[in-house]
Amino acid sequence: MKGQVAKAVGYSLLSPLIVGIVLGGYYALLSGQSKILFQILMTAVANAHIVGLSMAFFVLPAYMVLLRYNKVSYSAVLTAGMLGGALFSFLFVASSGMVFIINVVMAALGCGLFLFSLRRNASSA
Repeated sequence: MKGQVAKAVGYSLLSPLIVGIVLGGYYALLSGQSKILFQILMTAVANAHIVGLSMAFFVLPAYMVLLRYNKVSYSAVLTAGMLGGALFSFLFVASSGMVFIINVVMAALGCGLFLFSLRRNASSA
């Protein structure tokens, strides 16, 4: 079980790369400049600590408590991830604006990857 959770946390840390590539690719296609892709990708990777902190302080404890009582709800764990992303983004990066929203989405995507990886590994075991 611990190995599956550790692997799932590792997959969740791919969310900054996914968000950076998707948003950077979108804006690069709109503007026609490939430099924007790398700028947005590096900004997303630089804010990856938001996802890590959100996973460590909100998602994993919420998942473990829900698992202990056999009440695991994906919506509850995703809400914990979004709340963690919002709190740490507000404290460390931005209090409002687009960076705040992107960090919250990045944390929610990381939480979704965490849950998807746990479900995929549980069904294959």
